[in-house]
Amino acid sequence: MAGIDKTYIDGKEYPVYRQWWIDNYDKMVKELGEAIYLYPFGYAFKIGTEVTPEFLKNNEGDLHYMKGRFDFPIWNTSESDDKWLVKNCNIQSYRDRMLDVYGNNWKGFKGQKWAKPNKKQKYKR
Repeated sequence: MAGIDKTYIDGKEYPVYRQWWIDNYDKMVKELGEAIYLYPFGYAFKIGTEVTPEFLKNNEGDLHYMKGRFDFPIWNTSESDDKWLVKNCNIQSYRDRMLDVYGNNWKGFKGQKWAKPNKKQKYKR
């Protein structure tokens, strides 16, 4: 199965994802071999800029650039990245997206207590 492709968020959520990225940078590099790239880095910073937690602490151009924007991609992930993110990313909008895309029986949810079965909708006539 392929990854979910892109995850879309808005400017209000971006600071949360950015801070999560900063806080989990070392773990991503250690366990995945590299950090998952956040698309707004490419929009806000000069091409070729090495974005690290230290760089972000001193440069907030991405926060200013993304403020007030709607429905933009934050990242594009493979299934192996999705499995890692499910275990390590506790941002509710991301978890909701995972459940919507993969459904509750996806093998990546194994051992995750937060992954709840999707409730069947009751239709009213």
